[in-house]
Amino acid sequence: MKKYAQYTADDFVMDDEFRAWALGKLSKESAGEWALFLDRYPRKKADIDQAIFILEGFEHLAESSASEEQINRMWGNFKKQTAPRRILAYSGFLRYAAVFIIALMIGAWGYKTVFSVMSEEVVATNEIIVPYGERSEIVLYDGTRVWLNSGTRFTFPTSFSTHERRILLDGEAFFDVVRKDNEQPFVVSTPAMDIKVLGTRFNVNAYSEDHKVTTTLEEGKILAINNATHEDADLLPGNQLSLDISSGETTQRKVVTELYTSWKENLLRFQDASFEQVVKKMERWYDVDITIEKNLNVTKLYTMTIKTESLREMLNLLSYTTPMNYEIDEDQVFISHR
Repeated sequence: MKKYAQYTADDFVMDDEFRAWALGKLSKESAGEWALFLDRYPRKKADIDQAIFILEGFEHLAESSASEEQINRMWGNFKKQTAPRRILAYSGFLRYAAVFIIALMIGAWGYKTVFSVMSEEVVATNEIIVPYGERSEIVLYDGTRVWLNSGTRFTFPTSFSTHERRILLDGEAFFDVVRKDNEQPFVVSTPAMDIKVLGTRFNVNAYSEDHKVTTTLEEGKILAINNATHEDADLLPGNQLSLDISSGETTQRKVVTELYTSWKENLLRFQDASFEQVVKKMERWYDVDITIEKNLNVTKLYTMTIKTESLREMLNLLSYTTPMNYEIDEDQVFISHR
């Protein structure tokens, strides 16, 4: 199954074996191979989740009551609004694809899917998934600029409500929020914390696998709300607030904001970072899986800036000051004690 390590979400959608597994049509033995694949390539989970979401949508629409005329009209609009693409090999999907407006963009803009269900009540959201090793920048309808870091899932509605501008974040993003005349708040929502602002520049780090949410304020003012306790805290420029999801404990401190926002300028900066923190950021930055030998115990703290260095150059740099050897096998890195 090694070939799937290079697949994008739309590649998965077009694959016969993947479709059978995603829709529960494989034997337990065959399905187990996909579980092993996810264990070996956890970075592909975002692409697989996206593909499953699309496939389940198609399955659900098999029972859609949309008329043939509506479907033909939507399919015509779909072809006009999207760039030429490969046709899905599974012909049964084409009829249902017409009921969605599906735009797939892969590359510097990450992966964007827009869904619009034809019904009396239109429920639509935009979702951008930025692969590991890439970063993206978008401008929202209200003029707010958003930079998205590697491995980020960013969800926002096709139009904001009249009382707030709410988006969902799993990953890391930097926001330059435009202030509205009607004081309509902009809300960054994560499972553990909501960050409410009016017009300001700030960073939010909220990767679900990290079990921690951190927001760093560059300018303006923000209100951070603990979703579990409903306690809130104001944050002033130059300050950082962190929430430990497991303990519910929050801490606030003064920081050098550039250390936490320079990634949007394609700079990876560390100051007194542990070896584990460096490795975790390297995995997202270079789109690799790094395995560390258990007997490698590094207590050193690292202060450095990475700009154009390749993965190998970065590992060489670490090996100068760390008793380690490394091996690179495609997208796998193995670090052992020297």
